[in-house]
Amino acid sequence: MKIYRYLFAAAAALALVCSCTAEKTQKPQNVIYLIGDGMGFGAVSSLLLSQDGETGFEMAPVIGLNETQSANNYVTDSPAGGTALATGTRTCNGFLGVGPDSVQLESILKKAQAMGKKTGIVVNTTLTEATPGAFYAGVTSRSMSYKIAEQFCESGVDVAVGSGLSAFINRPDSVDLTATLINKGYDVYLDWKSVLNTQSEKFVGILEMGDVHRRNKSSNKTAGAADGAEVCLAAKLAAEASDGDTTRFSEPAEYLQKATVKAIEQLEKNAPKGFFLMIESAIIDGYGHNNDSEGMIEEMQEFDRTLKALVAYVNDHPNTLLVVTADLESRIKVGHYCSQCCRRFRASTSHRASNIKCQYHGDCVRVFVRVAALAYHLVWLHVFVNVSGFVGLSRYATRILVVCPSERRSVGCKTTC
Repeated sequence: MKIYRYLFAAAAALALVCSCTAEKTQKPQNVIYLIGDGMGFGAVSSLLLSQDGETGFEMAPVIGLNETQSANNYVTDSPAGGTALATGTRTCNGFLGVGPDSVQLESILKKAQAMGKKTGIVVNTTLTEATPGAFYAGVTSRSMSYKIAEQFCESGVDVAVGSGLSAFINRPDSVDLTATLINKGYDVYLDWKSVLNTQSEKFVGILEMGDVHRRNKSSNKTAGAADGAEVCLAAKLAAEASDGDTTRFSEPAEYLQKATVKAIEQLEKNAPKGFFLMIESAIIDGYGHNNDSEGMIEEMQEFDRTLKALVAYVNDHPNTLLVVTADLESRIKVGHYCSQCCRRFRASTSHRASNIKCQYHGDCVRVFVRVAALAYHLVWLHVFVNVSGFVGLSRYATRILVVCPSERRSVGCKTTC
């Protein structure tokens, strides 16, 4: 135990050495966690190589790497990866919000609530999927969607927007969980227009999948998960070619950015202690599974629009910490690139234990950034920050390789909150 303490004390001292300035920065009041499911080096590179202008990723001056894997596998999956992001604890593949011993873990969302912060979730998949579920639920299988929906109703989240109505109504137990939410004081919306127009500070939008994710327009329509692997929801969604219901108002290609902006607008209200918001772009992983480079690029472009909007928000709100990372990588191989033919990008169909980049941004960036550990080998982590980090928010540990822009040197350090 003493060795453990000394290790983290040394990391803290090392972080201070790498600080860009000796001046004391303010603690963050708002924390925004932007997650790209399956967004590894290849996915980010596909965006960089297909864009002529500056991307949101290039706006972060500090870059780091997280080294991780799940508790029982060198290559993680979304439940274990999401749990590591949410709780800072490695767990077994398939487990969601619980440790290897199946005991419930405390997530950063719950920690923020205990600090009096308002909390929110925005995803372009179901609200009960692995990554969002890891922040409020605790089950031993991602397939337990009915149980996860019950736990969502008890989560205390102030604002949530996503899909997955079937887990809340027409259930085997005949319980209508939308009624449960209404009885708990939530406004519940089932259409996109109502979400955009709401002024409620406590609402849940459970939309059709066609509202939260654009339909694939590329030539690849096959949900081709790795041989022998389960075809995940993201892969199925990435392969769909339907335009959805065109008889009503819907903006799937702009959903993630606009839902994020709406969530922040409502979370800011009457929030003297700030807010915590988790956002996930979930289908990046699916395009990797499906070996669909065109779909991957489109998805990353949508992610980048959301990221740029958040960077602008952070620049206008210096008390806000923005963390951008991934739960795992679904590899996309970047070979020879032709600006006229993005099809030269080739994706693999499996998850991968690999390096993912980490970035930090702000007027002054301290290397001792407090973030949750990720559950695979090495992953990107972008932090856009004008403040010192996750001070007091969590006890999470991670191994980070950080580049300090002012000193232009790399530092390997293990940090804890």
